[in-house]
Amino acid sequence: MSEKRTKSRCFTIDASIARAAGGFESEDLKSSRSRDFLMEVRAICHRMAWSRAIKAEWNLHQSAFAGLWLVSMMNLKKLRTVTDEESAELREAIEEHSKNAHDVKKMLKDAHLFEAALATDRRIASLDENAHDHFKRLAATFDPLKAIQWVNPVDEGEQAIEWLKAGAPSRRSRRLKR
Repeated sequence: MSEKRTKSRCFTIDASIARAAGGFESEDLKSSRSRDFLMEVRAICHRMAWSRAIKAEWNLHQSAFAGLWLVSMMNLKKLRTVTDEESAELREAIEEHSKNAHDVKKMLKDAHLFEAALATDRRIASLDENAHDHFKRLAATFDPLKAIQWVNPVDEGEQAIEWLKAGAPSRRSRRLKR
């Protein structure tokens, strides 16, 4: 009898997780859950979307643990190169979405995450609930975002590790637009 293989997915992993992920000695909940999430991504053979914009953010914000994890992902060839092609439609939708210039600026700063997710398996892992809320509202009027699956590994209720082990299947509860 053969063992069932977990489907490998490509995740766009925000630098917020890279910043929070602590070493094995860390007992901080945010740090340990971020670390465990990254470890499980690698163990299950999931991949990470890798663009110049994502690389720049990770280089600025990654913890020592996240840096070592990233090198191991490179060595295992688990980084999926994504071109930094801006989506004019997404950026226009962001600008039309909000009258608040500060919100627009923040959303444009995170647009590369959604562009990478749309170019891969439509999965984003991030601790940034503010970005989640903004893009969730935008998904109500911008159809391509509706299928994005979002996970916050620090939120215990999201059961991120269990979801990864199940192959990160599409679930209505994870979609930006439910």
